[in-house]
Amino acid sequence: MNIPIAMLHHVAEQPHPSLQTWCISHGKFLEFLNCIEEQQLQTTTFHEIVSQKFTAKDLKNRIIITFDDCAAELFEFAIPELLKRGMKAVFYMPSNHIDGENTWDIEEFAMSSVKLMNLDQLRHLLALGMEIGSHGENHIRLNKVSEATAYQDIAGSKQNLESLLQSPVYSFAYPYGKIPAKHQKMLVKAGYTFGLSIYTSVETRYTLRRFAINETDDWKIITMKLGKRYRLMRALYDPILLLKNRVVKD
Repeated sequence: MNIPIAMLHHVAEQPHPSLQTWCISHGKFLEFLNCIEEQQLQTTTFHEIVSQKFTAKDLKNRIIITFDDCAAELFEFAIPELLKRGMKAVFYMPSNHIDGENTWDIEEFAMSSVKLMNLDQLRHLLALGMEIGSHGENHIRLNKVSEATAYQDIAGSKQNLESLLQSPVYSFAYPYGKIPAKHQKMLVKAGYTFGLSIYTSVETRYTLRRFAINETDDWKIITMKLGKRYRLMRALYDPILLLKNRVVKD
């Protein structure tokens, strides 16, 4: 699926130092949205792609904006700014952490606590035309656990979210971007239509590549990331990057 997919986490002014890597300022978020409009791209969601039966031609000038973890603070600025421009986004929620906090970050990286969205806020997102996707039950590294544990986390999160929201969940974002073995088999069995990673050697509908928007990205870099040449570069670069990382670890 040849479409740019952006990955964001937090949008806030003066975040706690431990969150800075995963946060962009209000100004940078506006710059990102301005670049989207300048490139004449329209936002879409996986729900829209499936329900409207979009073809490759339909996706030619589209972009998907995604937010991982569903920080409640997104309602303060990011979501209102999307609505002002008639834009949509997909929000990925770890289902066992609704109305909770980012315990995985706190326990592993000693990061600052972040309040996550509650059920009413998730339902409100749907009412606003946004989409909710799954980020697993517990935000774990699915490539580090057994196949049975990985499948339970993948399938259980979809079941939980659909039951609570009374709305279909089409896509799964792998926590940490870590893709487990037999990922396609598990996602298909669980009933997902798409899977989202970050870096992947081979891109399929179950390992869609995403790019991050960073505070240090200027207009030129953001515009590049939105373009087709960048996606082609990723197709060539990702396998090399992953191989280098594997060699270093070994």
